[in-house]
Amino acid sequence: MRDVVRAALVVLICALSLPVARAQVPRVIPRPPPSPARGSAPEQGSIATDGYAPIPAWAGQTRAPRPAAAAAYEIQTFATDLAGGFSFHFLPDGRIILAERPGRVKIIAKDGRVSEALRGLPSIWARGPQGLVDALPDRDFARNRVLYLAYTMRPEGAVEPPPRLAGLLAVARARLSADDRTIEDVKVVLNAEGAGGRVIQAPDGTLLVTSSVPAGVGIDSTDWPQPQQLDSLMGKVLRINTDGSVPRDNPFVGRAGARPEIYAYGFRDDAGVAIHPQTGKLWVTEHGPKGGDEINAVDKGGNYGFPIIGYGHEYNGKPINHDKTVEAGMEQPVYFWTPDIAPSGMTFYTGKLFPAWQGNLFVAALAGKHLSRLVLKGERVVGEERLLVSLDSRIRDVQQGPDGALYVLVDGNAGKMLKLLPK
Repeated sequence: MRDVVRAALVVLICALSLPVARAQVPRVIPRPPPSPARGSAPEQGSIATDGYAPIPAWAGQTRAPRPAAAAAYEIQTFATDLAGGFSFHFLPDGRIILAERPGRVKIIAKDGRVSEALRGLPSIWARGPQGLVDALPDRDFARNRVLYLAYTMRPEGAVEPPPRLAGLLAVARARLSADDRTIEDVKVVLNAEGAGGRVIQAPDGTLLVTSSVPAGVGIDSTDWPQPQQLDSLMGKVLRINTDGSVPRDNPFVGRAGARPEIYAYGFRDDAGVAIHPQTGKLWVTEHGPKGGDEINAVDKGGNYGFPIIGYGHEYNGKPINHDKTVEAGMEQPVYFWTPDIAPSGMTFYTGKLFPAWQGNLFVAALAGKHLSRLVLKGERVVGEERLLVSLDSRIRDVQQGPDGALYVLVDGNAGKMLKLLPK
């Protein structure tokens, strides 16, 4: 008995001599002081062009020539009465699931009829450019009816009155009810920290999420260094499993001071995502400030430069980092536009209706009010054609349909969906 007591005392003394383990509390990266609330002060700056024309890193990185091969097309109105449509995706049966920025999900039938808004969405912060940005069906939707919602939400304990861009980007996993009327079992799987972004599913089934820093007139790039900070999720492409866990092969897993969700970094405001049909690589459209809108082909672990390098100016006209456009160890965009076109959604064309468009990348342009057709050779742009210019409408998103037609979402509260067919 005496030996047992002595052994217990030794164990207790050893335990007391060990350092006390502390609970691991996730560190929250604070945002810099928020932008002034509306009405508090006039915002300084302008989106007007100023003649800035940066030198590209190679010929054709901007202002590519008009391609020789074109295709005649006709425009049909497929659906109307869309209010604030932001993105859309095709379901396996050919119907369309539409996300409207104010916080509505609708289903568009194959004949263009639009359903009532689905019930069951989580609380969404929808002011200014923020709100619901994606309702993405899982690649196995026909069996599991799973959707991934990307939207902005107010953080707990937020200040009042709310500042500009008060919402934080969240990604949730949910399920569409059997009667197609309700979104059920909503569970947030990622707080992405950013002011906005998009979500897409990679060929391996993981989710790729873009998370932007706040941007707009009156907001300077120097106030938002997070794209270069690996302890923040803002200004990044993130990669998670569909349950929110982190894939073991992410590039920064196990690196001290780095968030393991990060897949690539150095981005400002990505508004469009697409997967290259041959390489499986993620491509993104990125809003520059005044000029410098980009398309990037995203490599694992890559640094895409913002705000150290870029092809735009601040909204007040000042250069960003002395107009630096090249830096060792930082990736160049596949293509850029100056002045702005405000690129939004995009898609690669692989259909058979338009042989001249095979392999082309189509980019929706908001400020540019057109649909950009980019002819590619590998990861270089060799031609650009601007379609739908005569509509004089902001184009929000574009997707190839299962019938091989191009479907185009027109922005605004009186929005509509168009269908492009061979003429």
